[in-house]
Amino acid sequence: MVAKTRGQRIYSLEEQKDMLYNLQKYNYMPLKYSYFDYGAQRWIRFAQRWLRILKQDPGARGIHVFERVLLTEMIKSIFNSLPSHLYKNFNLIDLGCGDGSPMYPILRYLQLTMPKAKIRYNPIDLSPDLLSAASKNISRDFKVFGKPSRWDLESGSFSHITKGLNAPNFGNLYLFLGATFGNMYNQIQMLSDVKRSMLPCDYLLLAVELVVEKEIGTMVREYYDIREIYDLTFSALESFGLKRSAGEFKIIFNRKASQIECYYVPDKEMNLVTLEGKTVLPKREPVLLAISTKYTVPMITEIIEKAGFRICLLTTSIGNNYAMAMLQPMK
Repeated sequence: MVAKTRGQRIYSLEEQKDMLYNLQKYNYMPLKYSYFDYGAQRWIRFAQRWLRILKQDPGARGIHVFERVLLTEMIKSIFNSLPSHLYKNFNLIDLGCGDGSPMYPILRYLQLTMPKAKIRYNPIDLSPDLLSAASKNISRDFKVFGKPSRWDLESGSFSHITKGLNAPNFGNLYLFLGATFGNMYNQIQMLSDVKRSMLPCDYLLLAVELVVEKEIGTMVREYYDIREIYDLTFSALESFGLKRSAGEFKIIFNRKASQIECYYVPDKEMNLVTLEGKTVLPKREPVLLAISTKYTVPMITEIIEKAGFRICLLTTSIGNNYAMAMLQPMK
């Protein structure tokens, strides 16, 4: 009897079926499956490294740096935009939570300005490993309670999760931080599903990375230089026994879609075998492992409006590398 590969053990049959579908139809391994098992640990080390860099060099570059600086600068304005009569206590609903670290400026602010407020921290993610990490990190450093929920944000409305959070004197603040939104495949549909999971009086804080035309070449080179990108994006394929050394990575900026695209190009034909079947990765045919959309302000504004939200507050970082928008569902 042949032993199961790591991937056959850690992913559900439905997840393995979805991988096969995407590989066979689009030659695409969805990035969301890279955040399981040791892929989750790779992401956590990557995120924490950028936070250490920020402490040492306030002028450093990087998604996590841009977001932390902008969030810290704008935190007061963000919370002033919420109706105080509805937000005496907080349900913080962390979409695509990662290790929870993007939440720290928000929780520190609430701890300082509203020490008597009750705070529920409710992380939502597909990866059980990241859910566990976020819950442990936040509960260790802050006085919060709440419930982690495993859910694929690209699979539809999750109102069955969020309706249980509604309670008198609690306001629901959804958060899409870490530029995670830009990694999603069908962004308008996914944001529409978030809207369907919200009440009309709820708010959503959305953070995205912006594109700066003169810095595109530098940005692509930076992606090539971040070796952790290769480890992370190859994690799902690696879990099924594929060898990274049997191919090479290619990173491009797709101007039409305004997104970084990370590909793996096999040097030879490779077989990926799951419990739901197998597929062949042909020699020299690029496999898309990740996308990261970089927006302009008009571009993200259009997506927000098409998904059925109105913008209550929109702010960008110095240098226009990053943007945050406070949104509310339109009727």
